[in-house]
Amino acid sequence: MQGEIRVKKESRTVLGLAEGYTAIFGLSNVYYLLGIYLAMRGMDTPTQIGWIMGAFYAAQTCCRPFAGDVVSRLGFRRTFLAGSLLCLAGSAGFALTGASFHWLVFWRVLMGVGSSLYVIALTTYQTLGIPDSIRGSAFSLISAGGIVPLVTFVPLADFFLKKGWTFSYAWFVPLIALYAMACGLRLPELEIPQKERGVKGESLLAVAGKPGIRVLLLSVTVFSMTDACLLAIGGVASERGLLPSLFLTANATMGLLIRVGCRKILDTLPRRQMAAPAIALTSLGLFGASFANGNLSYALWGILFGIAMGLGFPLHMALIGDVAEPHLRARVSALTWFSMGACFFAVPILLGSLSGVLGTAGAFRALAALLFASAFGVFLLWNPRYSLRRSHW
Repeated sequence: MQGEIRVKKESRTVLGLAEGYTAIFGLSNVYYLLGIYLAMRGMDTPTQIGWIMGAFYAAQTCCRPFAGDVVSRLGFRRTFLAGSLLCLAGSAGFALTGASFHWLVFWRVLMGVGSSLYVIALTTYQTLGIPDSIRGSAFSLISAGGIVPLVTFVPLADFFLKKGWTFSYAWFVPLIALYAMACGLRLPELEIPQKERGVKGESLLAVAGKPGIRVLLLSVTVFSMTDACLLAIGGVASERGLLPSLFLTANATMGLLIRVGCRKILDTLPRRQMAAPAIALTSLGLFGASFANGNLSYALWGILFGIAMGLGFPLHMALIGDVAEPHLRARVSALTWFSMGACFFAVPILLGSLSGVLGTAGAFRALAALLFASAFGVFLLWNPRYSLRRSHW
C-alpha cells in the first residue's frame, strides 16, 4: 500500500516537473518568431531586432552561475514564484511597449533573468526530488516536456502572426508565464540540503574543479556544442538546396519519441559510459547532414541526431545528481546550464570565423569532425581506468 502511494507521488512529481519544462521552454520558444512580430510592429532594422532577441539569452547566460546560490537561499517555492513573476512582468511590459528599442531590450533582459532562475530551480528540484533508482527514466520523461512547445505553443503563435493578430501573439506569452507560476507552486514542498555547520563555503571555481563535476562540465560543454550547431545547419542546407526545417523537425520528433518511449535505458545502462556515445552520434549526424544530397537523407541524419539528443540531454541532467553532493546540486545545476548557454554564444562566432577560411559547409564539417574526435577524450575522462590494451570482451 505504501509502495503504491510512493509511486503515485513520484509520478505526480515527474508530471509536474514536465509541465514546468513545457511552460518555461514555451515562454522562450514562442519568441523564436519574435523577428516576424517586431517587423509587423514597424521595427525592421535587423541590428535592433538582433539585439532585442539576443538580450534574453545574454541575460540568461550571465546570471546562471549565480542562480544556484539564489535557489539555495530562497528555496524552491519562492524561486519559482520570483522567476515566473519576472517573466510575467517582462512579457507584459514587452506587450505594452511600442517601438521603444531600449525598453524592449530591458523587458527581454528581465525575462531572461526570470527564466534562468526558474530553470535552475527546476533542474535542482529534479536532482533532489527524484529517487536515484528512477533518475534516468524520470529525467528523460521530464525533459520531453521541453519539446512539447515546439508542436503546440509555437504553431499556435505562428497562426496568430499569419492572421495578423499581433495583440494575441504578444499577450500569449504572459499567459504562459502564469502557467509556469502555477506549475511551480503546485510542486510538493522540498527542502534544499545545506552544508554542515562549521564547513567553510566553496567558491564556484572550487566546486567546478571537483573531479566528477569537472568531467561533467567538460562533457556537457562538448555535447552542447553539437546542439548549438543547429543554429547554423539551416545555412548549410540552403547551400545544398535542401529544406532547412527537415533536420530540425526530424530531430524534435525523434527526440520526443526517445525520451518518452526509451527512457528506461537511462536507468539500466551505466550513465557515465553513455555520454561519449551521445556526443559521437550527434556530431556524426551533423557531419553526415552536411553531405546530404536529398531531403530524405537529410531527414535521416536528423533522426540519428534526434536519437542521440533525445538520450544525451536527460543523461547529462541525471549525471548532476550522480556526481554532486546534495548541498551542491543547485550550484552544479547552475554551472551546467551556464556551460550550455555559453556554447550557444560561442559556436556561431566560431563558425563565422572559420567560414571566412573554409566556407560555410567546410567550417561546419570541421567543427563536427572535431567534436566527434572529442567524444573519445570524453569517454576516457568518464572512464579513467579504461585500457585500450586490455580485452573488454
